[in-house]
Amino acid sequence: MNGRDVLFLSPTFFSYRVPVFEALYSELGEGFAVVGFRHQGSPNAQLAVSTGSFPRYLVSGKSWMLTRRHLDGEGTPCSVTWSLELPFLLARIRPHRVISINFNLWTLISLAMGFPTVVFWEGTQHTERTVGPWRYRLRCWMARRGLGFVVNGRLSRDYLIQRLGVPDERIFEGGMCPEPPPAWVSRRPRVLDSQTPVRFLFVGRMIEGKGVRHLLKAVAVLQQRPRQSVGFQLSLLGDGPLRDRYSNLARELGVEEHVRFLGHVASGEVWRYYSDAHVFVLPTLQDNWPLVVPEAMSVGLPILLSNRAGSVPELIREGENGYSFNPEDHGSLAACMERYLENPDLVSRHGQRSLELVAPYTPENAARAFLRAIHS
Repeated sequence: MNGRDVLFLSPTFFSYRVPVFEALYSELGEGFAVVGFRHQGSPNAQLAVSTGSFPRYLVSGKSWMLTRRHLDGEGTPCSVTWSLELPFLLARIRPHRVISINFNLWTLISLAMGFPTVVFWEGTQHTERTVGPWRYRLRCWMARRGLGFVVNGRLSRDYLIQRLGVPDERIFEGGMCPEPPPAWVSRRPRVLDSQTPVRFLFVGRMIEGKGVRHLLKAVAVLQQRPRQSVGFQLSLLGDGPLRDRYSNLARELGVEEHVRFLGHVASGEVWRYYSDAHVFVLPTLQDNWPLVVPEAMSVGLPILLSNRAGSVPELIREGENGYSFNPEDHGSLAACMERYLENPDLVSRHGQRSLELVAPYTPENAARAFLRAIHS
């Protein structure tokens, strides 16, 4: 197949996708191009639009994120990516292959116009549990017509096979990778002595779905446990509508001396906090494959990861590079954190294992997954 005929439909530009686009461009040549919105929703995404050497087409349009709330406070995001220019662009270029992200409107348009389309799919049985009947029927229609599917890992594969009936041989794993750390960031595990307080780090938005409320309650449990061990500190990096509520909760729980709310920082500055931390913790209630986890692993951090995250099978080896936990079981999370207080040597050992596990998640390997799919 002539590589000059591949279009990657990516309405929103995230900086972590740019290295993958570059790797695909390196393999496929000048004909490879990315299609995205001319105007992005965030400064970081707007900057990414002009980053990299790969060809791109920018179209007018808008993306709306719609989420219906449910009794558990969660919902399955519904992305509406509308552009009147996209069908005309596809009709003019007439690509031999299209790659599109998730079961969104752009994927639907590509398939309806008859283009062989590879779908990059991130959802799992847990994140898709609230999908309504009409969205499920649309997913089934697109799943039957997709040329192939690229997924992050096993749980996304299981959803396609078990829920949508996609044949296993049409699914290819490995389409995701974190943004590589800057050159100045150390990628060595931390070495702690018996006197150094353990620094835990959370990175994410201050919203219910990230589980910050449960993390603070776990800290309260940990604070009450009698122990002859080192101290600890939790840094919460990120902003959002519930930040003040969580700050008040920390005061109500009496854990203020252990918790710091750092607020929002520029994307490049996040690496300084990764470098300063000892253990990364993410108590998410619903996430497909959160990239903050492999980012933290890439600088040698042990990982405490909620079992609601879709990346647990790929990125967590229990007792080797960290632990998974039920975020609503505060005692269980506190016990996971306490292991590092009682045995600081685990920080170095688990950090080294994190580096080994995350090593295959490179832009080049992610690009190869897409290449296998478009040649299938």
